[in-house]
Amino acid sequence: MTPRRATLADAATLARLNTHVQDWHAAHYPDAFFPNPDPEALADYFRDRLSDPGCTAFLTGDPATGYALCQLQTREVSIFSPGYRRLMIEHVAVAPKARRLGQGRALLQAARQLARDLQADEILLDTWEANHDAHAFFRAEGFQPRRMLFRAMP
Repeated sequence: MTPRRATLADAATLARLNTHVQDWHAAHYPDAFFPNPDPEALADYFRDRLSDPGCTAFLTGDPATGYALCQLQTREVSIFSPGYRRLMIEHVAVAPKARRLGQGRALLQAARQLARDLQADEILLDTWEANHDAHAFFRAEGFQPRRMLFRAMP
């Protein structure tokens, strides 16, 4: 299975694929995520992201049932740290009915190839603490925890 790069014409597809992700996040973290975002607003969001030359999205399945949204991040050398070229995988999701068929692995492989093509130093992704299934998958794909965020209320 070979992912394809999404185009602006795929914005509505990305919005559709994001629905179950947003629902999961809203159910687990209602203080941080809104349930049921407007589909057209989501499509606009993805159109905007795909217009950024540093952003790449991949789709898997026919019709599409998985996607990854990747952003190139760069930082110049500072007094605190060396600079970097990083590929941030901002979203990676496969519809529940299409899981365990290799789509997630194919999306991460596409992201790895993109990182090599962009001469990125590293690949990072962000996941929420309650998403234990995703953590196991990411570890199986060679990702390791890098840092932790802690939260407190004032």
